[in-house]
Amino acid sequence: MYPVEAAIVTSCHSGLGGTGDVAILSASNRMSLMPFAQIATRIGGASTVIAATLLMNWVV
Repeated sequence: MYPVEAAIVTSCHSGLGGTGDVAILSASNRMSLMPFAQIATRIGGASTVIAATLLMNWVV
């Protein structure tokens, strides 16, 4: 992948889920990257939840 497309897909993991993916990709005119954005959103969301759970167990 090219650096710009990689950055766009990576930013989708911090969007608002599927709606954020559509907004980010349509604003950048890269709707062909939707499958990659969906995967980034799901993996990013899961890793965020796991990291937060581990951090809360460590703090409390």
